[in-house]
Amino acid sequence: MPDNQSTLHDVVKNILDEPIPEAVKRRLLRPLQPRKYRPIPPPRRAKERKRKAIEKEFDPIPRHKVLRSVKDYQDEIQGLFEENNELTFRPAPWALGNFLRGWQLDVPKGQDAEPRAFLEELALKVDLVKVNPDGSEEYTDPVLRHKQEAVLQKSEITTALQQAFPRLLETLEKWTQRGSGWAVVQVHTLWLDIARYQPLRGGSYIPLPAAVKNKKAVVNVKNMDDHCLRWALRSALFQAAENPHRPTKYPTADGLDFTGIDAPTPISQIGKVERQNNLAINVFGWDKGVIVHHLSKQPEEEARINLLLIEKAGKFHYTWIKDLNRLLYDQSKHRERKHFCERCLHGYSREDLLEAHRPECKGIGQTAARVEMPEEGKNKFTFQNHHKQLPAPYIIYADFEALTTKVEGPELDPSKSNTRRTEHHEACSYCYVKVRCDGQTEAPVEYRGRGAAEHFLRALVSEERGIKKALSNPQAMRMTRADWETHRTARRCHVCDGLLEGDSVRDLCHITGKYRGAAHSACNLKLRLDPKTTTIPVVFHNLRGYDSHLLMQAISKVEGRMSCIPNNTEKYISFSLGQLRFIDSAQFL
Repeated sequence: MPDNQSTLHDVVKNILDEPIPEAVKRRLLRPLQPRKYRPIPPPRRAKERKRKAIEKEFDPIPRHKVLRSVKDYQDEIQGLFEENNELTFRPAPWALGNFLRGWQLDVPKGQDAEPRAFLEELALKVDLVKVNPDGSEEYTDPVLRHKQEAVLQKSEITTALQQAFPRLLETLEKWTQRGSGWAVVQVHTLWLDIARYQPLRGGSYIPLPAAVKNKKAVVNVKNMDDHCLRWALRSALFQAAENPHRPTKYPTADGLDFTGIDAPTPISQIGKVERQNNLAINVFGWDKGVIVHHLSKQPEEEARINLLLIEKAGKFHYTWIKDLNRLLYDQSKHRERKHFCERCLHGYSREDLLEAHRPECKGIGQTAARVEMPEEGKNKFTFQNHHKQLPAPYIIYADFEALTTKVEGPELDPSKSNTRRTEHHEACSYCYVKVRCDGQTEAPVEYRGRGAAEHFLRALVSEERGIKKALSNPQAMRMTRADWETHRTARRCHVCDGLLEGDSVRDLCHITGKYRGAAHSACNLKLRLDPKTTTIPVVFHNLRGYDSHLLMQAISKVEGRMSCIPNNTEKYISFSLGQLRFIDSAQFL
């Protein structure tokens, strides 16, 4: 928003302070006038009844009335100024998509009031509906809010509103997505809450608290004006050897740039003072101990000026901390000399420890991290999970068949959105086949009868025990003459492709006993199969869309640890029962 425009808070405040004009009163209190009777033809009556039924059902917002009220509101604002022809309304860029229209008032230079900081909070009330499994509808109208934000300058108003709308819509998405079942019926109300914001700011001289004064670690200049921040900076930049509390000890031509800085100065403008004067300033407070108000974001190479903001009877005053270590000395029971970090206030017994800590410090509440680069020769990563390149030892392919029976129920109101169950699917048969990694298959297992889903899961648990037993008893190695010749002439590991330097071993498949190639001893150990952790894929086609619903009805009747990767509350990308991992082949297409 340009500098010659007033804040929304000031405009609304001026309007509310003015009495209601007579023109508005006459319009609001206009007596009802009888209208001439006009007969309505039968076709129009039917359309009118249909239109009223729709309006009664959906309760639409009367847009023409809203726009007329906005026009009256704009006219009243125009009447507050003599030169009303200079006031212009234009559509606001921060209007909420196609839901709302917004207007922004451009106030000419000289008409705007003194800028004030304020807190803004956007709130949205929406009507939501959810259809329950029994077909009934549940309604709610929550009020969604985003976190209060401080607007310190007029130029920040538009940016604050533009950032508030996406955060508000993200809150709305949490209601309507992630399987909640809630859907938006209509946007009921959108409003902006504004409260005056009075940030901490310094002022004229205040005596130091006794606990701080006795430490002799703070310089408190006895200024009688509201420029205590400037006097505190002068005491730090032009340090006086004697009587540092006297203003006469410091030059008034200090070279500091305070253009656009308020006096007294709020903490929110400390960053601006830093940028205009190339300084790094930390501001601390005192409440039976040191608290942090502002930490400089200037580069670490810049020397820090530490200020203490003290308070008495609602007044605040900046002072200069000439010795932070002395001020923080009694924060712990350790009685030796301590050295404190200005960013995290952590104390160290030696100065060299503090210097080693500073490059790693991330500030208060953050964990320090040291960056260590790898040594030469160890600075490259290579693929290590070679066991994941091997095919699964066993795979089970399965499918279900189900019978459908019609579900009878009461007739539902067609004018409402209700979910109605029409058919019930019950698994009546299944078939699966177990395939070994070398392609060897066993006879298909089939079943027809009641409780097919539960019977299937129990059969798979039995297969799981058999596969784990086979993995625990690996096959003996079988090598042909060609395998021996290949192993004798091998120069590279068939696993990692590295050179073999006298540590070559024979790698074999533990399922079939066949020779796979020469490998390093370490690489060979990585390919060992653990019967306790090896997963057994169970493949269905369209598991997520159909078969998983049949399995979930019976999985609670089978013992075993279950885990899943959900897509929503009704569909699963994959789920596991023990070491059986159920996957959907349709997801690989």
